[in-house]
Amino acid sequence: MSVSFSAILDVAIGLVFVFLLVSLICSQINDKIATWLRMRAKGLEEGLRKYITGETQLTKDLYDNPLIQSLIPEDAWITQFIESKPLLKKLIRAPKNPLGIHAKTFSLALFDILVPTPGAPISIGQLQTQVQNLPKESPIRAPLLSIIATAGSSIDTVRGNLEAWYDSAMDKTTKLYQAHMWHLALAIGLSVAVILNVDTIAVGTRLWSDSSLRSTLVAEANKYAQGTPEKEKALAQLNALNLPIGWQVKTAPDAKDFFAQLQTLSITPSDWTTVPGQTARVIGLWDYIWKVCGLLVTALAGAQGAPFWFDLLRKLTRR
Repeated sequence: MSVSFSAILDVAIGLVFVFLLVSLICSQINDKIATWLRMRAKGLEEGLRKYITGETQLTKDLYDNPLIQSLIPEDAWITQFIESKPLLKKLIRAPKNPLGIHAKTFSLALFDILVPTPGAPISIGQLQTQVQNLPKESPIRAPLLSIIATAGSSIDTVRGNLEAWYDSAMDKTTKLYQAHMWHLALAIGLSVAVILNVDTIAVGTRLWSDSSLRSTLVAEANKYAQGTPEKEKALAQLNALNLPIGWQVKTAPDAKDFFAQLQTLSITPSDWTTVPGQTARVIGLWDYIWKVCGLLVTALAGAQGAPFWFDLLRKLTRR
């Protein structure tokens, strides 16, 4: 009974390790696409309008402030190329804005907008008057008035409390952005699962039947759990695990040109290939059904995010 439980736990650790590496690959692709299409800038603007500045002039004033303008990153060459093509430009739904605004920068920019007194200290009374003049629908108006009312005469206390409130609003913005990005993450997860042929069912079956591979993978997972995940190395680490992933591409050996090779081209999942000396495997309907299910599970796992799987891996390896 204990041996069986140990094997089940080892298979679980192996699968979680694979899911973590797939998630890291997906995250790297996700980050690139989000940067190229300015999705992070769009998400930040949406969060600011929803939780902080509202649909008011304050939003435009904030983005026009020199402190905020200085945070705008240089576009990647791919973004510049997309913007230069009218048909592709529609993919970019955000103007050239910052990807993130630190709480300290936000408070400095906001006070500069509300009470523009270059070189002179800001008084509580001046700030309170300007905040009261903000549109009532602005989400920041009521919280900032409350912060001012409880700060006494200390403008530094107002700044500190405002920055803490801003950080909590940014947490909600992050969650809103992640919810919007879920569909993209799922599409990327499915693409990675199919392109690499990372079939959860096939991997789990091989780990269950191959104790040597299982032990090797668990050892690698234990070492990995003690370090820090690196997105850039995830693909190489996944390929180095000797798992039944990937595709076997074959052409007829006597094909002399490209078109002849293309006509005889066959692409087979690595987990369906027959080991030399064994009887050729007959692929039926259920094999295709299980393949689709296995790839879908991997896609969902990849979309879940690397932090979730890394945390789970560390818990499973503490035994």
